[in-house]
Amino acid sequence: MILSVLDIARPNLFEISHLELYIHYAATIVIAALFIYWFYSLYRKLGLDRKSFLELIRKWNWRNLFLYGIFQRKVVKDYYAGTMHVLISWGIIFLTISTALVALDNDILAPFGIRILVGSFYLAFEVFSDTGGLMLLVGLTMALYRRLRKKVLLHTVWDDYIVIGALYLIAFEGFFLEGLNIYLLNTLQNFSYVDQYRYLGSLFSIFWYNIFGNNTIDAIIAYRVLWEIHFLTVFIVLGYALLSKLSHVILSPLYVTLRDQKVRGEMSTPFKLEELLASGSFDIKMGIEKPSDLKPIQRLETLACTDCGRCERACPAFAAGRELSPRVLMQTLKSNVGDSREFVPAMFSEDFIWSCTTCQACVEECPVTIDPQNYLLEMRRDLVFKSRIDKQKVQFLNNLTYTRNPLGNSPSERNIWIEKSKKFENDEYLLWIGCMASFDPRTKNVAESLIKILKEANVSFGVLGEEESCCGDSARRLGEESRYQELVMQNVSVFKAYNVKKIITICPHGYNTFKNEYSRFIEGLEVYHHTQIIEKLIREGKISIDKREIDFTYHDPCYLGRINGEYDAPRFILSKAVNLVEMERSRSRSFCCGGGGANYWYKVNEKEPISQIRIKEAEGKSRNVAVACPFCLGMLEDAARTLGKEDMNIRDIAEIVASGIQRNSSESGSSGSR
Repeated sequence: MILSVLDIARPNLFEISHLELYIHYAATIVIAALFIYWFYSLYRKLGLDRKSFLELIRKWNWRNLFLYGIFQRKVVKDYYAGTMHVLISWGIIFLTISTALVALDNDILAPFGIRILVGSFYLAFEVFSDTGGLMLLVGLTMALYRRLRKKVLLHTVWDDYIVIGALYLIAFEGFFLEGLNIYLLNTLQNFSYVDQYRYLGSLFSIFWYNIFGNNTIDAIIAYRVLWEIHFLTVFIVLGYALLSKLSHVILSPLYVTLRDQKVRGEMSTPFKLEELLASGSFDIKMGIEKPSDLKPIQRLETLACTDCGRCERACPAFAAGRELSPRVLMQTLKSNVGDSREFVPAMFSEDFIWSCTTCQACVEECPVTIDPQNYLLEMRRDLVFKSRIDKQKVQFLNNLTYTRNPLGNSPSERNIWIEKSKKFENDEYLLWIGCMASFDPRTKNVAESLIKILKEANVSFGVLGEEESCCGDSARRLGEESRYQELVMQNVSVFKAYNVKKIITICPHGYNTFKNEYSRFIEGLEVYHHTQIIEKLIREGKISIDKREIDFTYHDPCYLGRINGEYDAPRFILSKAVNLVEMERSRSRSFCCGGGGANYWYKVNEKEPISQIRIKEAEGKSRNVAVACPFCLGMLEDAARTLGKEDMNIRDIAEIVASGIQRNSSESGSSGSR
């Protein structure tokens, strides 16, 4: 008899007795109860009550769930590991959907005479199911090869191999079971007309043809035994998943869906100093002292960490041999959720806390956007609040208090920039010189170059002179929130007095602070990094550059690139001025110079300085290095001198452009400034 597509239906559970099915149903209820208990335990572990639970649920973000939880936007940035993970996760999703459809078709609808796995939908289901199994097998093989080959530094524990082995077992049991099912259906019921759709299961059926031949009685017994083994394996793995890193299948999507939405370059604002001064009450607690201080979403964040090690491999502090490892940080927090012991010294050393450069490479790499840096900064706040800081940090903060700059120079020295440009008075832009360019001899040339460019383009701008104070970036990331807000209040007062609307910064740290953090204290500021302004002037034809046939490699500053997403403006400028040669680690995966997070102002024990690692990478591409940050300029030049590479030419982009303008102007007989 020839059947049409419409007549084809999936055979129900073949040769499985009602008693066996009832046992399966009972076991399903047990597993469901186990999952409910696990979720209840999670609820308690997160420290939730009804009010905080509802607040957390209100943050539910479907977009993040699909982007990072299901489609794994961050995971696929690493081609091999991303492909591997997508194959495994989507293989599991395919197989879970297939299992759910079978249960719906056989256990829920069939008793009422309703079937859904029929006709073309059933044939598509068979292809879908086999494809899911194939994806899982390929992904697991890639994962096993990656760990055994050890080309990538992976923190591998036995749990990793148990998880891979368990999933392998489920996949192979499923295909051998499908192959035996195909053998029996074809032998007893001539069901071979759908074998082409069960393309992988059909290959496994060959094994059973060779084993049993025409002995269908033994084959039926084998089928029932294998079915029970497969069922038992799946339920054991489901139970084990709640105790192993497989729990991230639930926890990671849950975290990315509920996590707080904030600007990447912004630290939290625990209080408003102005409000405290007005009220006269200073009863505040700074930072986090122990795991029990963590908020529910922070606890969930620690539990969502899968120990994949991507953060550790990207971390410049770890690469330099410092004590810090963001992976160890998150795993320690994870294993001590709710603990009442102090972080320092019970879990971390002070050097561990101070090692972070706040480059956010760990955040960039994390597949589920976990932010280890945030915990370190909050721990710093706690240490500073308790006055547990060394002499270097004390001197840094004292300089800010008495001179409003970290170098300790007299504020009046800033007035030299009024002479080199002009005092700000209703100009379009306020040029924020910044502490480094104001007082550091090397960085002063960057400010002079930028002033030259702005004058060449007839830009309306002015400076504040000694009315300018430190923006507060380093103070805040050191953990001194009060000192930071004192500086904010001073600067905001000046901005309002002069009706400042647009600011040009030389330093990416000032750019980030004004753009992302001052918005809590003043509205309406437009903030530009100097590379963005230079790009604008070139595109508008207000300046022209004589391109030189010289190779430059570009070092992306963390606070301009990775934290604020500006990669193109510097590259556009360099493409007009020189030949740009990219480093292997560039753009979002650029390697830090080592000066961020206030690290420029104190020393941390390390085996090889971060700046020296970076200068070696740059030298591999060109001995001419372009930067766009005063801290990067200072750190990389110091590294070059220390390594005996004084002939390396390290220049800010403003210097490169200004030298090109100068040559154009001299050729035309113009002075190049107004």
